[in-house]
Amino acid sequence: MSSRRDFFKELFTSITKAAAELAYEVSKTTDNVVYPPGSGDEDRFTALCEKCGKCVDECKSGVLEKYSKLNPVLLDLPVMNFDNNYCEQCFTCIEVCQSNALSRENLKKFKYVAKLLKDKCVAFKEMFCLSCYWSCPNLDKAITIKNRSYPEFHSSECKGCGRCINACPTEPKSIIMVKVKNG
Repeated sequence: MSSRRDFFKELFTSITKAAAELAYEVSKTTDNVVYPPGSGDEDRFTALCEKCGKCVDECKSGVLEKYSKLNPVLLDLPVMNFDNNYCEQCFTCIEVCQSNALSRENLKKFKYVAKLLKDKCVAFKEMFCLSCYWSCPNLDKAITIKNRSYPEFHSSECKGCGRCINACPTEPKSIIMVKVKNG
């Protein structure tokens, strides 16, 4: 039979593991979090970002804001909120970042592209809507029209500015941003 000390040591280890697993699960988000341009890999970005807010303060379009939901890992990280506006891709956020969490090098590795969620899009529910199409600066390339009624997204042509999301009238939005590797 084990000693009392071994029992408490095993109990403490089990409780510590359970607490660590719970903290990890709680910190996961189900939100579609979109970090600023040049953020690169999520783990690297969250580790390097000092949450100073300079990129948010200097954002010319106002699309950047601090993440405000209760999540210990993401709280106060800069994120793009396309309800506010779209990204002008001026990259001021990269220029003011002193921690190197945002870098032009990362722009070469990763990019954001818009992805249409057809099950939420009103154009696929027999309502006429081409808001995303008309808002796109890369007209007839990143978003085209199929059968004169349905938007079709082409990720290879998408600039990742989020104008389509900003223009989308549905709630929740029918378009999300996804990060893909460049190349």
